[in-house]
This record gives sequence, C-alpha cells and structure tokens, in this order.
Amino acid sequence: MQSMLGSSLLNAAAGLLSLVAGFGSSVIVARTLGVEGAGIVAYALWIMTVATLLSDFGMPQAVLRFVGQADGGDGARPGLVLLLTRRFVLTTGTLAAAIVGYALWLDYAGKATATLIWIATAALFLSYAYSTMSLGAAQGLGRFRESSLNTAIGCLVQPFLVALGAVLLGPAGAIFGHVFRHLPQALSLPKYLKPAARGIEPVTPPMKAYARNAWLSGGLTALLGSRVELAVIGLFFNLVAVGHYAIASTMAGMVVQLSYFLVAPLVPLFSHHSDRGDHAALTKSYRRSLLGLLLVIAPVSLGGAAISPVLIPLLFGEDFRSSVALSVVLLGFTVFSALITVPYRLMLAREKSGTVLRLSLLEGLACIGLLFATVPLFGTMAAAVVKGLTLTASCIFCLWYCHRRLGIACDLLALAKVLLAAALCAAAAGGCIWWMPNLAGMAIGILTGAIAYALGLALLGAVPAEERRMVADLAKARLPAPLAGMLSRAILAGRG
Repeated sequence: MQSMLGSSLLNAAAGLLSLVAGFGSSVIVARTLGVEGAGIVAYALWIMTVATLLSDFGMPQAVLRFVGQADGGDGARPGLVLLLTRRFVLTTGTLAAAIVGYALWLDYAGKATATLIWIATAALFLSYAYSTMSLGAAQGLGRFRESSLNTAIGCLVQPFLVALGAVLLGPAGAIFGHVFRHLPQALSLPKYLKPAARGIEPVTPPMKAYARNAWLSGGLTALLGSRVELAVIGLFFNLVAVGHYAIASTMAGMVVQLSYFLVAPLVPLFSHHSDRGDHAALTKSYRRSLLGLLLVIAPVSLGGAAISPVLIPLLFGEDFRSSVALSVVLLGFTVFSALITVPYRLMLAREKSGTVLRLSLLEGLACIGLLFATVPLFGTMAAAVVKGLTLTASCIFCLWYCHRRLGIACDLLALAKVLLAAALCAAAAGGCIWWMPNLAGMAIGILTGAIAYALGLALLGAVPAEERRMVADLAKARLPAPLAGMLSRAILAGRG
C-alpha cells in the first residue's frame, strides 16, 4: 500500500505542477489574446483531445492494462508496445496528414492565418497522442518516476513558450507553445519499444477486445461528451461565448487533470489484485483510493468555487467577469467528475470495458441531446449545468455498478463526511469573500477555509484511524524528524 501511496504522491506532485502550468498558460492566453483568442486556443485543445481519442484505437489503454503482465521478459509483456506503436503511427499519421491537408487548402484559399493555426493544431495533436502511448507504457510498467519527470519538464517550459508564441504569432503561437508540454513524454516512447520474446504472442484476442471497447468508448466520449459543449456553444453563439466558457472551465479542467495524476497507479494496482483473485485487497485499495482522492479534490473544487468571484477577474481580467457564475457551477460539479475516475479504473481493471462503452454511449447521447435542447434557450449556463448533471449521474452509476455487479462497495459515510468538511471549507472561504471581495479577502478566505476543512475532518472523524496511522508512518520514514513529528501529531488528532 505504501508503494502505491508513494506512486500516487509522486504523480500528485507532477499533477500539481501541471495544474499550475496549465492554469498559468490559460491566464497568459486570456491576457495576451483576449476573449476571442482564448476561444481559438480552447478549440485547438479540444481538437487535440478528440483527434487522439478517434485515432488511437484503444492502443494506449491496452498498453497500460497489459504491458505489465508477468508472462515474458523481465516481468512485462515484451513486444506489445512495439507492435501497437507501429499501428499507432499509421492511424495517427493518417489523421495528422488530413489536418495538414486541410490547412494547405486554406492557404490556397488565401487564409494564411487560419493555415498556421491548423498546422499548429496538427503538431499539438501528434505531441499529445504520442505522449499518451508513452505514458501508458511507463505507468503500466510502474515507472512513475520517469513519467513524473517528463511531466515536470514539460510543465516548466509550457508557460514561457505559450507566452512567447502568443506574442510572436498570436493564437497559432500559443498552440505551438502547448506542443512542448507533451513533447518530453512523447520523445520517451522509443525506450519502451522492445522486441517480442520467442514463443510469446504480443497481442492476444482479449487484448484486442479490450482495446476495441476502450477505443469505441473514447471515441464516443470525444464525439458526444468531451468538451462537446464548446462546439455546441460555437454553433449557436460565437467565439466570444466560447472564450468565456473556456476560461470558466479552466479551473474545473485543472482539478480533473489533477485527479488523473492521482489515480494513475490504480489500473496496474487493481489489475494486480484482480488477476490474483485477492478480493479483500482489491476492496481495500478501492475504498482507500476513493477516500484519498476525495480528500484532495473536494476542498479544491468547492473552495475554488467560493473564491471564483475574486480569482477569475483578478487573473484573467475584467473582460471575463461574466465567466464567474459558469466557473462556480462547473467547479461545484467537478467533485463528481473527478471521483468517477476511481470506479472507472476498477471497471477497466476487471476488464468490463464493454460496460464502460455502453455507459459512454448513453452519457454522450444524453449530454449532447440536452445541450441542443437547452443551450439555444438558456445560453452557456445551460451547458455548464447539463455537463455537470450528466457526469454526476455517470459517477453514481459507476459506484452502484462496482457495488452491485463487482461486489466492491465504497464507504458512503466516510465520503459524505469528507464532502461535509469540504462544504464547511467553501462556506468559510465564501464568507470571507462576501465580507471583503478583493485580493486580501481571498487570501484570508483560503486560510480560513483550510482551517475549517481540517477542523471538519477532525471533528467528523472523516479519515479512519488506520489510514491516518499509515500516512503518519510514511511521513516518519520520508520526512525530517521535527517535521514528521509535527505532521504525525496533526494527522493522528481527531476522532476515528
């Protein structure tokens, strides 16, 4: 468990850095390019995600799930990454060529600015796509230190290159700057391209079925769910409305991204317990993962919603004040869109990709249907509410499915206590903002909210004593004695 916790903490550190770098880059784009420029960059990032999900054919997910199986090589399945990467080059290269071809057609039509934006988008797509394949191999083999280092390098250069590109080339330059966020991980892919061992089949029929379902699920998510609200808003309104929504969703998106880093070790961990038939260990890991993720995500989401009225105009400018209400709604629902990552990974580890596929289809159809029905009437706020409600419903279904169909239940009481403590955090921070709606009030609100959250956790006994003792032992082993002692006393205080 401590090994898994160490991997999660390492990925959490990388996730926090990614959070800061991504948020900083969004601020730079908004300040440099304005509302419309922010909308263009947001579209490019959406196309990056959609193009990757449509062209990867589930190969990164298959690598993550199966590359660590101990049936060949040095405890891993050799040849899998090499074989799938060859296919990956064909599928992603074809789509990238189509994007570049469209860009050249725009150039022929005399639209040089649009041409450069589309070429930058193609480069961003390739950088991100190959980083997902490399990341799947690294995490499937348990090399979290390598992937965290690559993330750190990309995050350190991202804001500077986004700023430089935005100043020199406008939206296209900002998109080129985002390319370098994913490039270090993408360039690490060759180290995982080992040939297959004699007598071992790199790809088996169950792997093909798993990859197919993962790809169909990802494709449906891309077309029907993943930031599809940007496309719908752009269809009925304009790039200014897209820009406002994109900035409003920035903080929520960063929180979800952080959750991805926190749960990165879970598919290999859950798969290990599942393959061994250790139901008790699998259940304990699942419950701990849910609780640990919510402890981090809930105060960030709800507390972030409370300080949004000051934070967004302060960082992005007064032009984006109308994004505040959207941000509050999106951040409030982010708790559930982040929490779903744990049962989702349990379902993948148990090879229930068919269920994930059907869920993605239903969620996507419901989301896009409600968006088309409500956005023309109620505007961008309808998009935020629809997105939040569909993700919340999916989260509840996944928790139910893991309980009833997989026999692995979450501890609802513990999760409810954490949510209540996070609500106290948000109430304390929001009260300070109401009393003093400026930078000083926000600073006081953050401090007050943190204190309220810690007190709420302690008084409610939200974290079981066993989990607190484990974290305290880890602190004693990894931190200097004075700091470890102080942290241990704080962790072990309270009920439970």
